[in-house]
Amino acid sequence: DRLLRRSDPRAHILLLWRNRPCVVIGRNQNPWKECDLAALRARDVWLARRTSGGGAVYHDLGNTNYTVLMPRAEFSRDRCAQMVARALQNHADVPAHVTARHDVAVGGRKVSGSAFKLTTARAFHHGTMLIDADLARLHGCLRSPHAAAIEARGVDSVPSPVANLRDFSWSIDHAAFCDAVCREFAAAHGPVSPVHVDPAAEPVGPAAKLDPDGADALAVDAEARARLAAWDWRYGQTPDFVHRLDGGYFSWATLSATIAVHRGHVASAVVAPPPDASAPPPHVRAALDGIAHLLPGARYDRADAAARLAPLRADRHAAELCDWILAALD
Repeated sequence: DRLLRRSDPRAHILLLWRNRPCVVIGRNQNPWKECDLAALRARDVWLARRTSGGGAVYHDLGNTNYTVLMPRAEFSRDRCAQMVARALQNHADVPAHVTARHDVAVGGRKVSGSAFKLTTARAFHHGTMLIDADLARLHGCLRSPHAAAIEARGVDSVPSPVANLRDFSWSIDHAAFCDAVCREFAAAHGPVSPVHVDPAAEPVGPAAKLDPDGADALAVDAEARARLAAWDWRYGQTPDFVHRLDGGYFSWATLSATIAVHRGHVASAVVAPPPDASAPPPHVRAALDGIAHLLPGARYDRADAAARLAPLRADRHAAELCDWILAALD
């Protein structure tokens, strides 16, 4: 995003990079619907939200990412994917092709997904490349147990059968893939001037050549780092959604809940028996009303919701209700 805003609008730039284990969701996606957040925590997989669109992807050091920045007038959704497919065909002996969804696939299985961002003058294409990623970890992280119960306005990911390049080539690795893509990029845009970047270091001196104003195009300031790491960006950016909880079977009642969420915070919470059920006794009615009164305003996460609902725990029925709702927020 920094390069998109700060680099020469006429320049073609190729960025090749890797991440520690993480799930990256698109700008308009819902993390509660896209991910198993409890599994992410248990497996030390971080959650990030990018500024571009598209679906959720899993990164680890077995996955290499490529970003190509270019003038907006030269952008098309298949252009960079075709370049990567040629790189695999010409320099890695992997019979890759581009699908109708602008992904790179081999043998009917997806090895690379794409996301895009366009401004008035610039555009970029993000792509993943599964080389030797932990696919078992990937599948566990990208399957939300609540997906069917969430009605969301955001963009849903489209699941596809995936594979690693290692399934088709013993010699492919991060370095070989980067070399292949660089060679195809150079064939299209002329000799390249590599700049190696340590993302933890600020500033990055040689990258200043990328910025016509002389500022360091790759040095991300502390404010930008804090914004991208903040809960309000990773979770609060989520478009409005409704989580419907059924199956609240208690020895004393059967209940359902409808929780509306705005910018990652509970907007309303309604817990009620079925329409044809008899009216609940006063102490149960008080528990239902207490949840409807206390939960709005809480972040949609277990810790904040638990703190809001703590005053209700003196009553056994209310405590059971709270535990049922908190389990769904975990």
